[in-house]
Amino acid sequence: MKYIYLTKDAIVYFTTNRLYQSFEYDFGETLYHLLSNQTYDWKDDQILIHQSQDGIILHTSNIDKINGLIFDLTQFDAFEKQNGNKVITIFQKTLKYAIRYFDNYPPAPCERNIDNSNTTIVFPFPFTATKNVYKVLIDKNGSKIGRKGKNMLTVFASGENNDNAKVSYTALNKAISELSNISIIPTTTNDIQVKTYCTTTLDDINFKIGEGLKYDDWEQYLTKAQKSFIFNDVHGAERLEGAAGTGKTLSMILRCIYLLLKKPSHRIIFVTHSKATQKHIIQIFKSIWSDVDNVLCTREDATKSLLITTLQEWCIQFLGTNLPDTEYIDKDAQDSKIIQSLYIEQAFDKVIKRDFETYKKICSEKFINYIQKQDKNTLIELIQYEIATIIKGRSEGDIEKYKKIERSKYLIPCEDVNDRCFLFIIFQEYQKSLEEIGKYDSDDIILTALGQLDTPIWKRRRNKEGFDVCFIDETHLFNINELSIFHYLNCDTAKNNIIFAIDKSQYIGERGILDSTMFDILKIKDSNVNDEKYDIVFRSSPDIINLAYNILSSAACVFQHFENPLVSSSIVMSGKEELKCIPPKYFLYSKDDDLITKSFEEVDSYTRKNNCSRATVLIATTTQELLKEVEQYAKRTNKPLSIIKSRGDSASIVNASNQNQYVVGDIDFIGGLEFDYVIIIGVDGSRVPPKETSEAAHFISYAWHNRLYVAITRAKYAVLLLGNLGNGISPILESSVYLKLLETNN
Repeated sequence: MKYIYLTKDAIVYFTTNRLYQSFEYDFGETLYHLLSNQTYDWKDDQILIHQSQDGIILHTSNIDKINGLIFDLTQFDAFEKQNGNKVITIFQKTLKYAIRYFDNYPPAPCERNIDNSNTTIVFPFPFTATKNVYKVLIDKNGSKIGRKGKNMLTVFASGENNDNAKVSYTALNKAISELSNISIIPTTTNDIQVKTYCTTTLDDINFKIGEGLKYDDWEQYLTKAQKSFIFNDVHGAERLEGAAGTGKTLSMILRCIYLLLKKPSHRIIFVTHSKATQKHIIQIFKSIWSDVDNVLCTREDATKSLLITTLQEWCIQFLGTNLPDTEYIDKDAQDSKIIQSLYIEQAFDKVIKRDFETYKKICSEKFINYIQKQDKNTLIELIQYEIATIIKGRSEGDIEKYKKIERSKYLIPCEDVNDRCFLFIIFQEYQKSLEEIGKYDSDDIILTALGQLDTPIWKRRRNKEGFDVCFIDETHLFNINELSIFHYLNCDTAKNNIIFAIDKSQYIGERGILDSTMFDILKIKDSNVNDEKYDIVFRSSPDIINLAYNILSSAACVFQHFENPLVSSSIVMSGKEELKCIPPKYFLYSKDDDLITKSFEEVDSYTRKNNCSRATVLIATTTQELLKEVEQYAKRTNKPLSIIKSRGDSASIVNASNQNQYVVGDIDFIGGLEFDYVIIIGVDGSRVPPKETSEAAHFISYAWHNRLYVAITRAKYAVLLLGNLGNGISPILESSVYLKLLETNN
C-alpha cells in the first residue's frame, strides 16, 4: 500500500467520533490495523473503503472530492514503525490540523507553519525543550498544482530528524485519479440501518462523571484498560494509577457497583479524604446507579453492603461512645487539619517569644537560620507534618524515641538533639492548647483507633465487622498515620483486598514516602500488587495536557521522586470539542488589582460567547491574600461569589450554577473539581514558587509544581494564568513560554 487518502467528510467523521480517538477502544484498534496494513476487516459501515492497486481512499456516502488529505506511505512510515497508541494519536492530530486548515482556523499550539514555506509541522506528542522532538510534516502545496479549486494536504514525513525531507506528489496524483472513479449509489429509506452504536449520539452525550450516563450505559464507552479494571473480581491488592482526568474515580465507582451486583452479600468500604469529597462520591453513585440507596449504609442502618465514609469518620464511629462529638476539633479531617495549623501557629509564636533566645545559644546554626529566614506559612506547614507524622506517628509522642528517628532531608534540618528538643517544645505547647479546650486532633483520633485495631479483641471481631473490599480514593492525600489504618479495615480472609487510586505526581515522595514505604504501611508486598495504569486523559484539551506535561517534566528532571504520569498519555477529545478549545495564555500586568479585574472580565466574556453559566469558570488564587482581595473586589462591585471551602467541594459549584455566581477558590482547595475554563491569579516569580533561599526551597518548588499541575488540569477547554509584571515570569513556566505552549502578552 503506497497511500491512504481521506476525503474531508471522512476526516470529519473520524475526528468527531470518540471511539476512534484512542487505541484503547475496539474501533480505534481496528483503525490501527487498517492504517498499518494488517487487515481490511472493517466494522464501521459509515466509512467506505475504495481500494486500488496503489492504495485506499476512505470516504463516507457524502463524499467530498474537493478537500482531502493523503498519507504518502512511500515517504511517511509512522504507521508501520509506531505502536497502536502512537499511531492513533498521530492520525488524529494530523486530521484535526486538516480540519482547522480547511475551515480557516488558526493553528493550535502544537502546530507550526514554517516561514516562507508551504509546510506545516505538527507535534503529536507532548515534549520538553529538546532538539529531538517527534514531528509530522504536512505539505499544503498540493492544492496549487494543476487542480484548480481543490484543497489537498500531503503528509510526507515523520520522526525526530526529518527536517530535510522533500515532498513528492506522485501518490497524490494517483489518489486524485482514483477519486474520479468513485461513485456513490444513494441509499433508499428502506435500506437504512443502524450501522454502529458509536455513530448516533456520541456528540450529545455528557461524559462528565455523575451526569448523563447510567451504569448499564457506560460499558460501551469504556476503554480496554477501564474494562479490565472494572469488570473483574478482587483477588488481592490493586493500584489504579493515572494522571488527572483519566477517569480513576469513575472506574472505582463502577468497579464497586459491579462487585455489589455480582456479590450482594459483600461488604465494601469506600474511603474518601474529606466530607466534601464523600458527598460528591455519594452523589455520583446515586446518579449512575438508581438502586444504590438499597445498599448504602446510613446512621440508622449500618449493616448494609456499602459504606462511603471519610477515614476520620470511620475511626470516630469505631471508637464509639469513647469519643463524643464535643471532643474532636472537627468532624471533617480536612477542616480539622486547617484548624490544627492555626493552633500550631499559636504554639509556635508562643515558644518563639518565650524560648527562642535561649535555644539560639545551643541549637545548630543551620537550624536557627532556617527558623529565622523561612517563610512562616511554609514553616507552619512543615511543623504540622513534623508533629503529626514524626512526633505523634513514628515517635508516639516520646521525646527519647523522637531523638533517634532517622530524618528525611526534606524535613526541617535538625543537626543535633537540641534542634529536635526545640521542635518538641512546640509540640508540647500545641498539645497543651488542645487539652485546655478539651479537643483531640485528627491524628490523635487516627492513632487512637490504630492502637485499638491492633489488639486481640479487634482481630477476633474483624471477621464479623470487617469488610470484604476496601476502596481508597485519592490515596496521595493521606499521611503515614492514615495509611496505617487501611490494613485493619477488612476481615481477616480479605485483608489484602485493598484497591487504591493514586496520581503519583501529587504524592508526597519528597517527604520520604515512597512506593516501598506505602506498601510497608499497607502491609502489602510490592510483587503482589496488581497495577493498572491509565494513560488516556478524558478531561483536558491537548494544549492543556501539553502544558501540564511540560510542567511535570521539568519537575521530574529536578526532583528524585517526582513522576510524570503524562509521559505515555493520549487525549480523547473529539474535533467538535476541540473547536471549543482556546490555547493556554499567560499574561503579566503591572498591578495585582489588574489581575483581579481581568479575571472577572474574562469570566463575563467567556460566558457571553459560549452562553454558559459563570459556574463553568473557576478563578483560583495562589495565596490567601489574593483570595481576600478577590472577595473585597467582588463586594465593592456587587459580584455574587461562591467560594470553594474544601477540596472536592462540588456543593459550592452546584450552588453557584443555580444562582449564576462566580466561583472562586484557593489553589489548594480546587483538586477533584472540573471546569470548562480555569483562571489562576498570582502566577509569577515571587509567588509560584515563593522566593526562598533556605533548605526548604527544594520542597517548596516541588509542592508548587504539584499545585500548578493540579490547578491547570481542572480545566477542559481553556487556561489563563495571570501574574504581576514586576515579579517576572514564574520559573516553573519558563520552559513552557520558551516552547510557545503559552500565549503571552509581552
